[in-house]
Amino acid sequence: MDKVFTVAEVVIPILVAILLGIYARRRAVISPEGNRGLQQFVMKFGLPCVLFTSCLTAELDAGALSSMAMVLPLMLCSALWAFRWGRKRYPYHNLPMLFAAQETGMLGIPLFIILFGAGQAYRMGMLDLVQALVACPAIAILSADTGENPTPAAIAKKTMTSPVLVMSLAGLVLNLSGAAAWLDGIGVGGIIRETTSFLAQPVSAAILFSVGYNFSVSGENRAAIFRVSAFHFALQAVFCLLIQAGLLLVPGVEPGTRWAVLLYCTLPASFLAPSLGKTEDDAAVAAGVCSVLTVVCMVIFSVIAAVAV
Repeated sequence: MDKVFTVAEVVIPILVAILLGIYARRRAVISPEGNRGLQQFVMKFGLPCVLFTSCLTAELDAGALSSMAMVLPLMLCSALWAFRWGRKRYPYHNLPMLFAAQETGMLGIPLFIILFGAGQAYRMGMLDLVQALVACPAIAILSADTGENPTPAAIAKKTMTSPVLVMSLAGLVLNLSGAAAWLDGIGVGGIIRETTSFLAQPVSAAILFSVGYNFSVSGENRAAIFRVSAFHFALQAVFCLLIQAGLLLVPGVEPGTRWAVLLYCTLPASFLAPSLGKTEDDAAVAAGVCSVLTVVCMVIFSVIAAVAV
């Protein structure tokens, strides 16, 4: 019974945050502009602070680096399939974005923090960094095709200079160069960590609220939504097995790395996918797939919490 209450302490606050987001949209408590403002705060300030602090104090091991090395080619194959063959079966312009990246920033990292603490967020953050090498070209190509968005170069530049990526790399550089230890030595390091930790506090609740706010499953496209969702889930399940098997060959892999890989592979597709559609059907299907996969992710997350907590 104690285990049940322990898991409930993790899962119920998450569900409440999501349900509040759904309620806020249906009752028009918060406008779409207000929700986007909340997302902007998280993505431009809160989440970058989380990853900066985590990368600043991370002790990178062979397991974490190996998982990064394996995620890159797998996600690249997934995106190439979507570009070349997937559209023949599912003729949606933005289909490749559903297979080019997992939603680590808006969902994966906050969930991982809830279970393992902000100090371990770099394990998920590293996977986010490496998948950007696939996601950025996909965004550039899909944006160029629409004829309505900025040039591919502008989109790629905006993505690569996002605060999340910049702050993650800044934390890693300070860590690996030894500058972080020097900052601690002169008394500045603690001030930096306390400041970034303070700004990071509302990240998980704000993101989960936003996830609930954006939840949507279109009735007209429901069959396509479930088919694409099922294929995405099956593909990521195979990827998870391959990476976990590969990590067996790496000595001394930390359990946190294995949990990060498992959670990463259960995440929904990138929440950017709906915005890259050319038509209303493109956007509706992508939004529906993200919503369905979010529900699946939360179910699996509950199981992970029961085992890992």
